[in-house]
Amino acid sequence: MGNQLESGLVSANGLAGKKAWIGRPKKNDPDAMKKMGRVRACVFHPKQKRCVGLLVKRPDVALLFHRPNMFVAVDGYDVVDGNIVVHEGPQAVDKGACKALGINLDDCVLWAGLAVMCEDGTDFGVVGDVLFHPQSGAVETLVVSKGATANTLLGQRNVPASAIRGFRRGMGTQLYVADDDDAAALGCILVDDSVKDMDVSGGVAEKAGAATAVATDKAKRVVRRVQPKAQEAVDKAKPTVQKAAKAAGEAVDKGAFVTGRQIGRATGMFSSFKDEFSKAMKDDE
Repeated sequence: MGNQLESGLVSANGLAGKKAWIGRPKKNDPDAMKKMGRVRACVFHPKQKRCVGLLVKRPDVALLFHRPNMFVAVDGYDVVDGNIVVHEGPQAVDKGACKALGINLDDCVLWAGLAVMCEDGTDFGVVGDVLFHPQSGAVETLVVSKGATANTLLGQRNVPASAIRGFRRGMGTQLYVADDDDAAALGCILVDDSVKDMDVSGGVAEKAGAATAVATDKAKRVVRRVQPKAQEAVDKAKPTVQKAAKAAGEAVDKGAFVTGRQIGRATGMFSSFKDEFSKAMKDDE
């Protein structure tokens, strides 16, 4: 099957909105195809963790009369050049597909947009995407979204199938308009408490943290590489620096001695002047 991820899994989001076609051979064109509509959403088993098929929204007749959605079994189509090509045969669509899968379509669930919660009511966000195996439909990963902005900044939480309990009524997202006391109108995807300790991934914050770690690591490597050369340069310069310091010290000492001598001379001159002045004053008297 085309449109698979590198892991071989299929993304429910990746299928939504794709055009659906079915073979309608003609005498002059045995490969002729008829457009059936577009994929509306993936359909999941009411009790098991598996995708059972796709809902295809068919165009209204003359843009006035609504036509019911077509159900396509999970193993009843291929993805060719980005389009859904439905297999020919009664087991690929609608009642024949439901009978082959052993399901009642009215009991099945659309997971997209449902709240993801723990038993104690902890709300992690909503179902942003589901990754499942193409043939069996077995769910592998539940991608929990908290909105476009939060996803960009903080990233998303990827919940493995082992931590998913399945669809639960009575809590979460309102499924249809009902009275306030109608608990059946609420539904969510229930997960284990272990999800509380799961890290989110893929956000800007995580990338920024990774970039900081990389930059720090690079800086440390640069320091480790430059440090020996710097130390070598210091060792080479040390004798010159020491010699210059010694010469500077000698100059300072010499300068201090000369300055002291000049101060001594000035003091002697002042003392002599004082004596002469006193002597002259006495003679005048």
